[in-house]
Amino acid sequence: MPTAFRFSVLAAVTLATTPAIASDIKTFKDWVAACDNLRNCSAYGFNPDGYGAYLRVERGGAAEAPIRITLSVDPQGAASYRAAFDPALPGLPQGAISGAKEGEGNDYRRTVLIDNASAEPLLASIRSAKAIVVTFQAEPGQKLDTPKLSISMSGAVAALLWIDDQQKRVGTTTAMIKRGDKSASTIPPLPKPPVIVATRPSNETAPAKPPAALANKGRALCGDDDKKSKLDNMYPLGGGQLLYEFSCPDSSGAYNFQSVYMVGPAANPQAAQPVSFKWPIKIGDAAQDGPSNGLINADFNKDTLTLSSFSKGRGIGDCGSVEDWVWDGKTFQLAGVSMMSECNGVPPDDWPTLYKTEIKR
Repeated sequence: MPTAFRFSVLAAVTLATTPAIASDIKTFKDWVAACDNLRNCSAYGFNPDGYGAYLRVERGGAAEAPIRITLSVDPQGAASYRAAFDPALPGLPQGAISGAKEGEGNDYRRTVLIDNASAEPLLASIRSAKAIVVTFQAEPGQKLDTPKLSISMSGAVAALLWIDDQQKRVGTTTAMIKRGDKSASTIPPLPKPPVIVATRPSNETAPAKPPAALANKGRALCGDDDKKSKLDNMYPLGGGQLLYEFSCPDSSGAYNFQSVYMVGPAANPQAAQPVSFKWPIKIGDAAQDGPSNGLINADFNKDTLTLSSFSKGRGIGDCGSVEDWVWDGKTFQLAGVSMMSECNGVPPDDWPTLYKTEIKR
């Protein structure tokens, strides 16, 4: 099984006063499955001997939502490749595959196998096969480090059954695994997303010089031993408020760099208070680990007044968590979370979303 990322989330995980809609991510042998708070779900099958290819099964939470299945492969420079079930079963393209570029910053090529069409023939093969074998077609004179690899189907049935259960499909005609005679109309309506009323950006500007009075406060947030802490940036939030960003070098690692934040009136820096980044729900096994005012590898978008963080499970960034926090005039609210628990080559733009909101401006 690929390397697992133990969630180390630099945010205080707090439960709302009323039960929140479940969001979760789970591992089933060589597969991972995840669902967000709106019952949108994904499952991933991996190469158990390392990264290089994965299969993704996606489905929305609505009763009649179609199934989308994609094959993602790093071709290692090969012009094309072939994919076949082991043992031989139908459902995969018969000829050579080149795929389309999956996203910026990675070498994966994506091939959509099923989208808005009947997925049953392909699902039947996934349920019965041992693996999908990917064979690369090398150019004349080209030598490939790995001419062949496989995507394991071990855990696929359990992962897809778990999704059926999360989406309330078990026993209905829409289930992927335990199908029954119950109509799709028996599936509950989709939950409504939490609403965030976000503040619009203003034309205010930050002061030219950082207020010296905040240096000690920022160092205290980073930790008393972080002597290199400093105020790096100031951002106007509107209404005369400023966001102060402090770097915490001694609290950072080789690829995870921590920052802490304060918000206060521009006219009175001494009144600035620490920003507390609190999750409104618990997601799977994510746990509190660190100060609630800290974010990892953070970036601020001044046009949307959004702080984004990217906590890496390892240096290449193929596992971890991505969060978006939106300013509502009083605090930063969690607007979205995506995660990948297995360090197996999946690029961040293909990670499952675990939490969604509706943002109104």
